Amino acid sequence: MSQTLIPHIDLIPLLADAPGRAETIAAIVDAACDSGFMTIGIAPGQLDLADDIHGRLLRFFELDAAHKQQLARHKFVPANRNVYRGYFPPQNEDPTWKEGIDLGPDIAHPERADTASGDPLREPTPRPPASALPGWAEDIAAYYQAMETLGQSIAGALAEGLEIDHDTLLRPFDRGNSTLRLIHYPERPAQTLAAMPAVDGQGAARRWLVGVPHYDNGFITLLWQDQVGGLQVRTPDGGWEDVPPRNNALVVNFGRLLADWSGDRIQATEHRIVGGTRSRHSIPFFFEPAVDAPIAAANGDGGYIYGDRLWERMQEFVEFQGLQRSSVAEA
Repeated sequence: MSQTLIPHIDLIPLLADAPGRAETIAAIVDAACDSGFMTIGIAPGQLDLADDIHGRLLRFFELDAAHKQQLARHKFVPANRNVYRGYFPPQNEDPTWKEGIDLGPDIAHPERADTASGDPLREPTPRPPASALPGWAEDIAAYYQAMETLGQSIAGALAEGLEIDHDTLLRPFDRGNSTLRLIHYPERPAQTLAAMPAVDGQGAARRWLVGVPHYDNGFITLLWQDQVGGLQVRTPDGGWEDVPPRNNALVVNFGRLLADWSGDRIQATEHRIVGGTRSRHSIPFFFEPAVDAPIAAANGDGGYIYGDRLWERMQEFVEFQGLQRSSVAEA
C-alpha cells in the first residue's frame, strides 16, 4: 500500500527556532486538519534521551508474571487497589491482543501523586521495585518529561498556525494528566488466531486484526513503534494505509477531544493494528490536560470537564470496559 496520506515533517526547525520554522508550523497544521496523522523526524538525542531509550523502557516486558500481577489493575487482580493505572494482560476473547502498562504523571512529577481524592484518574502509578528493573524508573521519568515537552511544542504550533490564543490552548495542560503507555502485542496463539479476522496477505505474509479500529480520545498522541510495523490509518475512501516504521521518528495523531475543541478543524482519524504472527512493541504518549481542566471550544462555545469526558469515552476500549470511577475502597 503506497504512502499517500501521512506526511513526514522534520521537527527540528520548530524545536530549535531555526530557519524553516514557519513552514514547519504550516505543515503541522495541514497534517492536523487534513489527515489527522503525521510522522515527525526527531532522534532521541535531540530530546536529550539515550539512543537506546525505547529498549530501556521495554525492559518492563522482561518481568516475570508474578511481578506483572502485582501491578495489574483491580479488574484483573481483585486484591490490587489500582483501578486506572497499572498493568493489563492480553484478553483471549477479544480481537485486540496486547499487554501493557499505563503510567501517570507521578512517575515524572512525584508531587502529583494523589491518594486522597479517590478518583482513579488521579491515582498513583504502581511500578516495579527498583531491584527488579534497575534504572528503569529514571528512564521512564526522563522519557515522560521529554514527551510532555514535545506535546507542548506541537500544541503551541497548532495554536500559532490556527491563530488561536496560545494560553487558551495550553492552560489546561498545567499539571496535566498525560499517560505514558508501554505496549506489547505478543505472537498470538494459533488456536485463537484462527478465530480472529484476517485482513490482508497470504501464507507467511498474512496479517490479522490485533488492535481494533478506534479513534484516540484525548488531544495529541506521540507514538514510537518498532520495526515490525502494523499501524494502519483509515483513508478517505474507506481503505487502510500502512504507517511504515521510520528510524528517529515518531507518529503523531490527534484525538477526538482536540477535534471537538477545534470545531472539527483538526481531524481525529480512525486507525488499527494488524499482525498476529510476530511480537510487536509500541510506546504511545497521550498528551492530556489536567483531570479537572475546564475545556471550552476554541470559539468559546460549550464546555466540559476533561476527566469526565475522558472517562465516558474510554469505556470503548477492552482494557477499560467495566471500570467504575471510584476507588476500590468505595466500590
